[in-house]
Amino acid sequence: MEEEHKEDTRSTGILPFEDGTSCSYRIIKSKRKTMALQISKTGEVIVRLPLSLPYRYGHELVLKNRSWVYGAVQKIKSIPARHQFSWADGSVVLLFGEKRMIRILYDVKRKGILIKESPSELLLTGPIDGEDMVKTVIKHWYRQRARQYLEEKTAVWSRIMNTNYGRIAIRDQATRWGSCSGKGNLNFNWRLVLLPEDLADYVVVHELAHRFYMNHSNAFWSVVEKEIPDYRSRRKRLREYESDIYQKY
Repeated sequence: MEEEHKEDTRSTGILPFEDGTSCSYRIIKSKRKTMALQISKTGEVIVRLPLSLPYRYGHELVLKNRSWVYGAVQKIKSIPARHQFSWADGSVVLLFGEKRMIRILYDVKRKGILIKESPSELLLTGPIDGEDMVKTVIKHWYRQRARQYLEEKTAVWSRIMNTNYGRIAIRDQATRWGSCSGKGNLNFNWRLVLLPEDLADYVVVHELAHRFYMNHSNAFWSVVEKEIPDYRSRRKRLREYESDIYQKY
């Protein structure tokens, strides 16, 4: 009596190569009519299937195209490291000046995407489909994290400096870390959440100092220096972060 065939329902797999290396791949089902095999710019292998096809078709497609996958992955690995940053599993991002590795747990049963923060990782769980989605989700999470973080910092420093302020807005600013309007409203760049905490403190104090002087006069810098005596070195370090952060984020 023949053994009944058991359907392969795995949505991920490992593809071994002849040189002893291997790569992981995942299978995504969607409302499409044909199968497709894709290699992302970071070397992620993705198989796309129509909803009606069993997962085994995806595993068979990867095996059938093993040589092509190997060549494509090797080509991407040969690209200089400075061009390889991406929003993908295994990539490293910053949070409060510390490195966090992106980890992705694909779960099609979840309706949304959950992010859990640990001292070493940002774990994303949910129906994640590609780098653009990862980037969008993490940047949205960063902005939420930045709002709480900067609102708390501003409240603390305003008490220390004995001043007040209006509303706080978290912006996606291309060239500025923060600003203060004549009405006392503060704008902060969400990327401050990426920096070491002492640099975020400097930016907050800098903007609150504008509540005394709406310029960069000697009197203004005296206010900043009173709270942060080493503001010059912090300002220099802040500039050193700018190129890398704005390039990646």
